[in-house]
Amino acid sequence: MDASSIIEDCLRLWRDPYPHLAGLREQGEKPIAYFCTYTPEEILHAAGLTPIRLMGSVRTISHADAHLQAYCCSLARTDLDMALAGELDYLEGAVFVQTCDTMMRLSDIWRRNTSYPLHADLVLPVRMGEDTSLPFLEGEVRRLRKTVEDYVGHGVWDDSLEESIHVYNRNRHLLNRLHDLRANKPGIIDALSAMAVATAGFWMKKEEHNQLLHTLLESLEEEQPQSEAKTPLLVSGGICSTPDLFELVAELGADVVEDDLCSGRRYYEDLVETNMSPDEGLARRMWRRNNCPSKHQTQEDRAARLLKSAGESGAEGVVFYVQSFCEPHLFDIPDLRKRLQDEVGLPSLVLESELQSFSRGQMRTRLQAFIETLRPEI
Repeated sequence: MDASSIIEDCLRLWRDPYPHLAGLREQGEKPIAYFCTYTPEEILHAAGLTPIRLMGSVRTISHADAHLQAYCCSLARTDLDMALAGELDYLEGAVFVQTCDTMMRLSDIWRRNTSYPLHADLVLPVRMGEDTSLPFLEGEVRRLRKTVEDYVGHGVWDDSLEESIHVYNRNRHLLNRLHDLRANKPGIIDALSAMAVATAGFWMKKEEHNQLLHTLLESLEEEQPQSEAKTPLLVSGGICSTPDLFELVAELGADVVEDDLCSGRRYYEDLVETNMSPDEGLARRMWRRNNCPSKHQTQEDRAARLLKSAGESGAEGVVFYVQSFCEPHLFDIPDLRKRLQDEVGLPSLVLESELQSFSRGQMRTRLQAFIETLRPEI
């Protein structure tokens, strides 16, 4: 399969993954849903399950409003709506990570109002990265492992878990290679295509995704980049449930040269250490990772990290892309924007996505106006 075919298949999957997910069980898979990048997927993979990430859907709410208020984020509301409508009946169950208030309450509502056989929670400390929180995280990893073992009816042995860690580390390594290739050979693959390839991995077995990435990288590394002047942007936020933002950026003559998304770089940039027990390695990766705004570290300065990423990538503007009513991100953004403007004069734009009333036209208008302020001569 050539690069263009791989990219087109991944774009098709990103636009609507659910028909593909519904067919996984017919292929002998046992799909289990997760919602958050903090989920230690390796445990699920080692148990013979296929982790898939639920990222919402552009749809009208018909069931979830009876359980979640309208001011909860559309990611939670649309995922719950699909579950209550019976559209996710192919799932074995779901793993919930206790991050924001909405996701914590979604776990309770999901447990009480659906009948999936497996339901698991992973509790995270609020203060990540501190010595006192690491033992707690290790305990939570072991507790999730025991929950999964009880469900599948056999042990998740260390050697199986180590094999799964190797598979997932390989996936992160390949995604980092793709990221570095874009940085070192600008124009070799645009941001829309690169993000589509990365996102598609949420909905397939990691072994399959690794092979796809390997084939793509071999093809790209033999090609010469296409030089074309585009306005460089950095996108920061949570999840890009649809490719619309990246499609519009490309249409408007810009390119995302770096991202700080939990469905992007924050998902794959760090590996699990293998010179320790699997439980400790998985816990340490969560403990030291670049946090989302629902968690924090006393030694972490998210603004400084964002400034560094913008400087190293050459971004001329920052787009904050968040779900409407996502309080952790929305509370964080004013300080981040002020630091970007005051310290390096970097302008920014905040775009909110509302999946149940999605407006591509409005997003295009605001994004176009922002890009035109960055390059007024164009």
